[in-house]
Amino acid sequence: MAKQGSETARLLDSIQLESFSTDAERYDAKEAARRLLARLETPFERGLALTMETSALLPALQVCQDLGVWSEWAEIHKKTNGASTQTLDDVVKMCNVPVEPNFLRRFLRHLAALHVLEETGVDEWEPTPFALAMGDRSTYTDQLVQCGLYQCFPCGINLARFLARNQYREPLDTARFDNHADTFGSVFFRYCQEHPEAGSSFIGMMAAVGNYKMDWTEVYDTDRLLDGADMTGPTPLFVDIGGAHGLDTARLLQKHPDLPPGAGLVVQDLPEVTTTTTHGGGAGGQLDPRVTRAAYDFFTPQPLVGARAYFFHAVPHDWPDEDCVRIFGNVRRAMTRGYSRLLVYEMVLPARGASSLMTTLDLQLMSCLSGLERTEEHWRRLLGGVGFRIEKIWRHPRAVESVIEAVVA
Repeated sequence: MAKQGSETARLLDSIQLESFSTDAERYDAKEAARRLLARLETPFERGLALTMETSALLPALQVCQDLGVWSEWAEIHKKTNGASTQTLDDVVKMCNVPVEPNFLRRFLRHLAALHVLEETGVDEWEPTPFALAMGDRSTYTDQLVQCGLYQCFPCGINLARFLARNQYREPLDTARFDNHADTFGSVFFRYCQEHPEAGSSFIGMMAAVGNYKMDWTEVYDTDRLLDGADMTGPTPLFVDIGGAHGLDTARLLQKHPDLPPGAGLVVQDLPEVTTTTTHGGGAGGQLDPRVTRAAYDFFTPQPLVGARAYFFHAVPHDWPDEDCVRIFGNVRRAMTRGYSRLLVYEMVLPARGASSLMTTLDLQLMSCLSGLERTEEHWRRLLGGVGFRIEKIWRHPRAVESVIEAVVA
């Protein structure tokens, strides 16, 4: 039995990314591995991993980020075509300020123990794909981690105490009852405006999540927008509301590269976002010249009237129902009955079997924004109350989000 156990461990250790021919196979194996770990860990091991291991890992990641280690290591990896094993002395030389070798060794040791680095010898390490991504700004992995450190973790630590003080009421009112305001003194988006580093990391985090999730154009039949659309007049084809970096508009252009310059593609967001966002949807971080950025607050009347499609991606879930009624009401009043369509690319929570990404984002929304992910029943009730009729909810077996297509009722 002991020999069989050892062989099983060796077999598991032999599995590599290249073992899978499709990303779907890789994802299924990853979820199976998570279930396996949950079965194998003792309660103590799991408690230790969730608390003490993670709380030590986060500063290790941040220290290496602040010292410039991740970016230097990623650059070395590029220049040497992957020959990026480094000694402790090498890593010390990467740092942008002088550090004691043993000080750095203690962090690198923990990063290796938790598989951020691979220990190849005594005081010698090789970066994993995650470590390299931390040094590659184009992946936004560093901003994903930074956003967690700036806001998600402090809010998460405060959430249980906040809920206890408020009789465990569901926080759905940012004006009177908001965990982020309780933690930092102001609500999430105002805080991002007041602290540019937090706002920038949030935009970067959204880009990282957007890169991970399936393109909305692979879930929804975009030919429905083009068929019968007027692309010669003054009304836009596609209005991406709260579109930040413009990634979703860029994906529409990737799907339909022949769209003419005058088609009317607009990315709307707050002025501080449209003037400072550098995370573009196209090559080199720049938006296609056929796309126009426009400053707009979606709590005010929609200035672009009669567009073919008004699109939201991961925006309504930031806001409780009362605020969403105002947001969607402004869109409905700008729409042309029988022509305009509302497209919402967000999670539609299943009654059973929600994924860890779904549940994680739902509780992060509670913690940071007094927002929430919604079920199909909730979406129908919310949109129906504003005067919309859902025509179809477009789903894909490998997409965590669905495209809700609605028209004026």
